Amino acid sequence: MIIVVDKAECVGCEECLHVCPVESIVMKTEKAEIVQHACNQCGRCIPVCPVKAIRMVSASLYKSSI
Repeated sequence: MIIVVDKAECVGCEECLHVCPVESIVMKTEKAEIVQHACNQCGRCIPVCPVKAIRMVSASLYKSSI
C-alpha cells in the first residue's frame, strides 16, 4: 500500500505538510505531492486533509494508473 494525493481534489491548504514526520510531502503547482521514496507510510496526513484528497491505495493499482 502507498499513500497518494488526488491532485484534482487537493486544495493546496498544506495541512498535510505540517503533520508529516519525515517531510515527504512537497507542494508542486499549489498541490500536495507525496515523495514516495521518502514516505514511511505512517498515514498521519490522511485524516488532516479537509477534502479527503489523500488516500492509501494498492501500489499495483496506483502504478497501473500512471
